[in-house]
Amino acid sequence: MSEEVYRRLRDAIVNGELRPGQRIRDYELAEDLGTSKTPVRHALARLAELGLVEMQRNRYTRVAPLDIDHIRDAVAMFGDIWIGSVRHAMPLLQEDDVAYLIDLTEDMSSAISKRDVAAFSGALRAVVVAFARIEGNSTRVGAIEVLGPQIRRFTQQARGAFDWDGIERATAEVREAIRQRDAAVTRAVIVTLFDDVLPAIIDRAAEETDAAEPQQGRVRPAFAREP
Repeated sequence: MSEEVYRRLRDAIVNGELRPGQRIRDYELAEDLGTSKTPVRHALARLAELGLVEMQRNRYTRVAPLDIDHIRDAVAMFGDIWIGSVRHAMPLLQEDDVAYLIDLTEDMSSAISKRDVAAFSGALRAVVVAFARIEGNSTRVGAIEVLGPQIRRFTQQARGAFDWDGIERATAEVREAIRQRDAAVTRAVIVTLFDDVLPAIIDRAAEETDAAEPQQGRVRPAFAREP
């Protein structure tokens, strides 16, 4: 039950159903979810470790605000993880690995054509995880799991600032570099994506949107009202 509560709360924060600054009361969530407070508290503690929730003992528990500097750092680290995996995984690629990675980049392109931020974020994560697994580096996979929710949460807020043309160009170039098994070109494209394209999106999003005001009152997310 604790894992289910964690997943539901994480997804509600990532997709914006629970807004930055919104108060969370463990006893109310436990009542809504039909469980005890223990799994709710465990879930909130895990979310606090990810930076999605802020907790002050005997004062409040609330959804953490979006920290643009933290997002910049998370995105940069995500790119560094991918570059590191490419360096080690590319010499290990077999024909089926290449085919699989190309399929994943096709998923990225499909999401781009639909302007689907959530699908693109998931497809990008899948590509990076695939490289890490081919490399055999579980530490990188674990780091991606930690960074993922914060990045996905931001992309949901920043969908209007996306440079879809720039992302599509980078995706096509990565796909061709993987097809050619060219680690140097693949890394160069990733550097451009994570040093230029994505930081520019973050800059535009920071200019266009103000941080949401803290919301008070009882939290009744939609998932808690499921029969």
